[in-house]
Amino acid sequence: MGREGQSPRRRPHPLLAKIRETLPSPAPGFLRLLKRRLEALDAVARGADPERLCCGPEDRARVRRFLATRAGRWDDGDESLVRGYLDRWTPPGGDSWRAAARRLREAARALGGQEVRRETLWFFLWEMESILKGLGEPGRRRP
Repeated sequence: MGREGQSPRRRPHPLLAKIRETLPSPAPGFLRLLKRRLEALDAVARGADPERLCCGPEDRARVRRFLATRAGRWDDGDESLVRGYLDRWTPPGGDSWRAAARRLREAARALGGQEVRRETLWFFLWEMESILKGLGEPGRRRP
């Protein structure tokens, strides 16, 4: 505990802090959404209900708006770095939701702790959105 019964301030997720630094103007709505998503990834990777990863149409629209002006600015090097974390095999019968959450969590932590181009971060966010959308699609078999 911090001073006089207050809980200590948690440091922001390294990826969240890095993205905040790269923005020319504040994007508080997007940053709050990203914070929630990073917390959900961590919780699901540790065993929470995978439904926490699903997000509604408003959240998806907010991410699309944020990434719209950044999409396509990355290059093959940015993609290769991100895919090195995300493109891992999940054994048949494995828990695909938790495996995806773990890969995204590990990539977010790693990218947040490295000096990377902002375009690498945009590509990671683009891929994260694609993975989360795929997991949340209707008819997707839950583990």
